[in-house]
Amino acid sequence: MNWKDWGWKRWVWPLVLILSTLAVSLAAFQNWQSPLRPLITLWFMAICPGMALLRVFGLRLAAAGWTLAIAFSLALDTAVGIALLYSGRWSWQTGLVILAAITLISTLLEPFIKRSEGPQPVIVVTKVPARPRKPRAAAKTE
Repeated sequence: MNWKDWGWKRWVWPLVLILSTLAVSLAAFQNWQSPLRPLITLWFMAICPGMALLRVFGLRLAAAGWTLAIAFSLALDTAVGIALLYSGRWSWQTGLVILAAITLISTLLEPFIKRSEGPQPVIVVTKVPARPRKPRAAAKTE
């Protein structure tokens, strides 16, 4: 891993994701009685798990990235809820802990995943004859 390639712009999203995870955990488990609590929870549930996983996959797109992050976050929220419901272990605390773990683990693993920046050129090597072949004579028919 080359830390010099990680400029300050690449640290913004990991920092936002970690701080959002901490904020929603504190808001939920410390039982904050604040009008900001629903906004923090909505931000986390709608953006953070999907954005963390999309960054691990290497998708850093402007508008499409936000759309995919929201869709992926809502899909993860639904999948975690359904899995907890079917397993008979439903509780919002467990679901929040699972989503926070997905977000934190994905965010912390991102710098260690090696991927290329953009498509790599394809090199095709073909065997070229040194001199052109003479055309074969047509078979004589009797």
